[in-house]
Amino acid sequence: MRIFTKRAERYAALGPVSEEYYVTGLGVGTVLVAGDVPVELELPDAGAAAPPSCPSSRWTRALERYFAGEPVIFDLDVDAYADAHGLTDFEREIYRALAAVPYGTALSYRDLATVAGHPNAYRAAGSVMARNELPVILPCHRVVKNDGRLGFYGDDPAWKARLLRLEGVAVAGDRLVVAGGRRAAAGGRRAAAAAGRAPAGDRPARAAS
Repeated sequence: MRIFTKRAERYAALGPVSEEYYVTGLGVGTVLVAGDVPVELELPDAGAAAPPSCPSSRWTRALERYFAGEPVIFDLDVDAYADAHGLTDFEREIYRALAAVPYGTALSYRDLATVAGHPNAYRAAGSVMARNELPVILPCHRVVKNDGRLGFYGDDPAWKARLLRLEGVAVAGDRLVVAGGRRAAAGGRRAAAAAGRAPAGDRPARAAS
């Protein structure tokens, strides 16, 4: 309880803080929501169970739809999330670009840095990804190494391939692939362009409020 209280105090400026559970075929996960802003997320755990009575919100409903295979856009207020975590301007710009990477696509750290306006800072962009406290909603699993290898992903790298496959992205071993079996070096510049300019008509429906 003391741990939750300290976390709640950290985000109190956003509004009431609640720890919510979402239930998927891969297990039960948690998301910490402050006001209407998700600020921390734990991926599903097959050994976890949701309590009999727990708060729910549009975020848990959207996460359950996502893990059921539905294309979902998480309408995150990136600036509010950045303010809650005291992020730098650079981190904020990287996360804005990350939030715009479309469902079912992948791009490289170099391309992400370019979309964010920092084309030479792809290593620093990778470091920002490593500190992401809101996986899935801020989709760092869609960002791969410049040579097409998937790279690291928290404590369990298997999650990166699992999430990409859930979205229909072809993965073979530890790499992206493209039609015909050629390995994708970085998910393609088309994904990078889509992150900045995807037409609204081509995007999945946003999560309902």
